[in-house]
Amino acid sequence: MQLVVVPVAGTATPPAGYTNPEDVNSDFIKQVGKFAVTVYKLAKGVAMYYVSTSQCWSMPAGGGANNYWMVLTATNGAGAAGSYVATVWGIPGSESKTWKLLSFNATS
Repeated sequence: MQLVVVPVAGTATPPAGYTNPEDVNSDFIKQVGKFAVTVYKLAKGVAMYYVSTSQCWSMPAGGGANNYWMVLTATNGAGAAGSYVATVWGIPGSESKTWKLLSFNATS
């Protein structure tokens, strides 16, 4: 799997097509955020821990799947927090092994 990592400047705004706001306090969205951080951490071999999700928008991706665009806060191994934008593809209710991290970018 190849991840695209590009710094994102300014205020994070969902891309066109992401019209369904998600509840960032729901257990489901927290799990999607944790998934994004965990996959990135494993792919890059870095210490990183999920803290919270401040924004999440979704859009249908076909076949019962959705794309989730989210703004996350995560800490590094030293405990310093950073803000990231992630895009995750998945079918709600399916096993996490079928989900995919499409992108994970620092916001500054």
